[in-house]
Formats: sequence, C-alpha cells, structure tokens
Amino acid sequence: MFDSPVRGVWLDIPELVKAAKETAATGATEFCIVAAVRGPDIKLMNQIKFAIDRINAEVDINIACSLGMLNQRQVDQLAEWGVHRYNHNLETARSYFPEVVTTHTYEERLDTCNMVKAAGMELCCGALIGMGETTAQRAELASQLAALEPHEVPLNFLNPRPGTPLENQGIMDGKDALRAIAAFRLAMPRTVLRYAGGRELTLGDLGTREGLMGGINAVIVGNYLTTLGRPADADLNLLVELNMPIKELQKSL
Repeated sequence: MFDSPVRGVWLDIPELVKAAKETAATGATEFCIVAAVRGPDIKLMNQIKFAIDRINAEVDINIACSLGMLNQRQVDQLAEWGVHRYNHNLETARSYFPEVVTTHTYEERLDTCNMVKAAGMELCCGALIGMGETTAQRAELASQLAALEPHEVPLNFLNPRPGTPLENQGIMDGKDALRAIAAFRLAMPRTVLRYAGGRELTLGDLGTREGLMGGINAVIVGNYLTTLGRPADADLNLLVELNMPIKELQKSL
C-alpha cells in the first residue's frame, strides 16, 4: 500500500480563466479542468460550476473535466452545466489493474465511463503504458478501450517519479512505444488518439514525429498535471509542418 500525499483541492478561479484564455490563444479548442481526487465532494462541485460559468463568460472554448469517479447525480450536473467531455482513464488492462491500483476496482472506473456516455457527454478514456505490463496486456487494454468506444484516447507513457512505487521502473523503449501506438490505432481506427504525458522522455523529438505519422492524431500541448511537457510552440510548429493544424484536425473528426 502506497500512501499518496494528496491534499484537498481548492480551485483558483481567476487562474483557471487566465489559463483558459492562454489555451484558446494557442488555437486549441478545448480546456480541461483537472482535480487529482478520488471523486469530487459538494464543495468541489460548487467550485466547478462557478469556474465553468466564468470561463464560458470570457472565453470561446469547449470545457472538459477530469475529477475522478462520479456518481449519477454528479454526472447529470456536469452534463447540465455544459461540460462536453469527461476524462476518466482505464489506465491499464483489467488483468494488470490490481497490480497498480488498490484503492478501487476496475469496474468502478468502468461505471463512471458508462454513466458519462449515457448522459450524452463525450468520453475521453486513456491509458498509461510502460508500468511493467506485458505486450499481451497492452493488447488487452487496447481491446477493452475499443469495446468502450470512447471519443478520445489519451496515450500516456510512464514517467517514473521519485518517491513512488514505480520510481525504479525503466523508461519504456521508444520502439515499443511506437508499436503500441500502431496497435492502438488498429484497434480503434476512428478514435482520436492523443499524445499525453511521458512522450517527451519515451520518444523525444524524432519519436514524437514518427508517432504522429503512425497513428497519433491529436496532442496535449504544454504542461501536464504534475510534470512538465514540451513548449506549446514546439508542438504547434510540428503540427503545422506535418499539415495537421489543430482546428482543422478537430473539424475533420
């Protein structure tokens, strides 16, 4: 059992509005409000409502949320408030899930995903690979995600963090990462497959380009929740170079 030092969440609404404006200025069409919690309490849900209202009043951008596991009332509230997409990852294959998560079950994560889809929101449901799972388990995860039919799959690669149980896990080999990208694309030919955390270490600049040519068709720009990413301009310039500007890509899907 690993005791994660996660504290209560309090949203800085002015900073969220500022970040949403900065995100829109890059050409991105979506801003995601993320809280590292098991699930939102009433206080956090009230803050989310206020943040959504403020952002909608000042920024022309779609709003997504990632707030952990939800109950039916919370799902209905987010849908009513205009959240168009919810992010809730499966993370790893069902057979490997108990090896990395002990606080809840795989089925609990699936329940949230299914409620989100039933409420009419788009589901963003991703993966974190390179945690010690086998190649067969990566294929299992791709199959399980395909069965869920999410609108989008963010593909994360483990960035081993000091002080965590996986701190000594080696960085995933870049060629294995590219093979995984191709496999996920084959399993989900019509799904948005998005670069997410860890690609900077796993793939580097050249691998990032190869992944875009081999199955990735969307990118999270800038920094992540707890780690730094590439400069947004570097990704945007690469997308333009490959004739994949963000707004045109979004419109075509």
